[in-house]
Amino acid sequence: MLNIKSKIGAVFISASLIAPIVALPTQTQAATDTETAATETKTAKHAYIVVFKNSIDEELLQSHGTSIKAKLESISAVSTILTEEAAYKLSQSPNVRFVEQDKTVQTEEQYINPYLSKLNFPPISDHNTSYYSGKGVKVGILDTGIDTKHEDLKIAGGASFIPGAPTYHDDNGHGTHVAGIIAAQDNDFGIRGLSPQVELYAIKVLDKNGVGLHSQIIDGIEWAVQQKLNIINLSLSSEEGSKALRLAVDEAHKKGLHIVAASGNHTDTTFSEDQAVMYPAKYESVVAVGAVDQYDKHPKFSGSGPELEVVAPGVNIYSTFVQNSYEFQTGTSMATPYVTAIYSLYKEAYPNLTAQELRTKINIQTRDLGAPGRDVNYGYGLIQAPKRVQQPAAPKNLTYKILTNGKVQLNWSANSTNEEIKGYNIYRNGVKISSLVSQLQFSESIKPGFYNYEVTSVNDGGLESSKAAIETKVYGLFPDFKPSDWYAKYVYDLNANHILSGYPDGKFYPLKPITRGEAVSMIGRALKLDGTPRATRYPDVKSSYFASGYVATMSEKGLATGFSDGTFKPTQIISRGEVIALLDRAYTLKETTGSAKSFKDINSDFYAYNAVQRFSAASIANGYNDGTFKPNHPVTRSEMAVFLARTIEESN
Repeated sequence: MLNIKSKIGAVFISASLIAPIVALPTQTQAATDTETAATETKTAKHAYIVVFKNSIDEELLQSHGTSIKAKLESISAVSTILTEEAAYKLSQSPNVRFVEQDKTVQTEEQYINPYLSKLNFPPISDHNTSYYSGKGVKVGILDTGIDTKHEDLKIAGGASFIPGAPTYHDDNGHGTHVAGIIAAQDNDFGIRGLSPQVELYAIKVLDKNGVGLHSQIIDGIEWAVQQKLNIINLSLSSEEGSKALRLAVDEAHKKGLHIVAASGNHTDTTFSEDQAVMYPAKYESVVAVGAVDQYDKHPKFSGSGPELEVVAPGVNIYSTFVQNSYEFQTGTSMATPYVTAIYSLYKEAYPNLTAQELRTKINIQTRDLGAPGRDVNYGYGLIQAPKRVQQPAAPKNLTYKILTNGKVQLNWSANSTNEEIKGYNIYRNGVKISSLVSQLQFSESIKPGFYNYEVTSVNDGGLESSKAAIETKVYGLFPDFKPSDWYAKYVYDLNANHILSGYPDGKFYPLKPITRGEAVSMIGRALKLDGTPRATRYPDVKSSYFASGYVATMSEKGLATGFSDGTFKPTQIISRGEVIALLDRAYTLKETTGSAKSFKDINSDFYAYNAVQRFSAASIANGYNDGTFKPNHPVTRSEMAVFLARTIEESN
């Protein structure tokens, strides 16, 4: 931990030098042992590489009682097994360039953090495939900077607030050591940080001596908020507080930034007011971190007090250092990045929790040390890495129904698992419209139409399940007819497609005769024609008439005609024959195997005779039980809905 007030905080590195006690052998015994060892050395066999000056001489090898294990053709050499004496003799041959022992090599491995199991991490073999790595979490280190050339660190960006230091490169080493604990890369050398895939930001607020001002710390915090970082690590402290610094951390905390700070290093050996948690860790909005040793005991240097929140390993911690090196260091500065790293893993595991919810969850998951419950030396306890959170199961049995007052209601059931579901998210046409619905039901008022609804389960960690989806047809329920009426489904279809609607009083009036203007407007909307109100060729259809646009467009396309006197008579009730004639001009029906019906009140000279024949064969227009069609009978709104909906279904 670096002290803002002093040049550098106390670092405690213990080492014991022990002189071994060796019993010297007697003179006679020593001589005998020497002779025995010499004999064993000459007769013992080892692996050797024999390199020839020209080509491989197999006869020479055989003369020395050895065989070839492998040929190394590119260098005219062989691998073989020889005694030390035979190797020496072979090396003296004029055909041999040299003989050397075939030494073993091994892969270079990463240093494995010895504290992982204590912190609830899974086996190291699981880290690359199934465990959290801090991916997608932005972490800032407010410190002396980070060594920008260290091969084991990857820096996403940063800033310097130290006068005379234009870059965030580390000229001290402290910040680099902190950075490695959090985010040293997962490769074949060095160490592996606890969250190697975080986006790491170097925020230089301490100079080459490890000293900084409160104002520089505030600058760094403000920069972290502006860059939308998730967590910042402050392995630094001051014995004195600051109203400005407290205001800065409180404001940052309100904006969702997790602030993790060292409790401070002390030299006294007993707890007192002088051993208290230092600033800014002392502030309530900051997570105060203390240290424990390898035995989970409280080291005397670690700051204590009621503000202490969690503890982590802080004695003899191996991590990255400047000049592409590694070092052991001790202090609450080393414990703090353990906590920061584990916070990033929780943030990855529980992305939808608020800052306070995440903080509470982490504190609950700690392993209690010392006195039961929260205490001055260990806080809530030793921080623990999160368990792997599984994606919850999706809801099942998703259905919908249409309610009165223009509402659609979704219903579903929870999947039969033991996991705790926090709520359900609702999506309409791919856009989330409601979060964490607690009941197994959702309803909303929405205009008629066709909508794709999706529902996901959300567990306690904020993870969403896959989506349960349903296509819905939303329409108005009119109070003046029942859903079971013979024409109801056709009215609902056209209403969902915005082709017809009810009256301002909410009713549909299914038995009310329909006018020529209303019929043309319905067909025009179904064909998606231009219905913009405008002047028409008919003197009795003014631009102010609600259906003027459709009358104009359908007349221009030859789909609707007026009368011989030049009028259109838009308010005149339309007959069954006229409706069939209009639909026949507007739509081309599919080929049908049905037979046309013969109606006793329609002759072949009737203007819509052929149209009625086609539409009756397609079962769109059926007559009455008495064998008539009643072509001059007025068409009701419900009948018009049936004629049009069936025509749409049977057209190309």
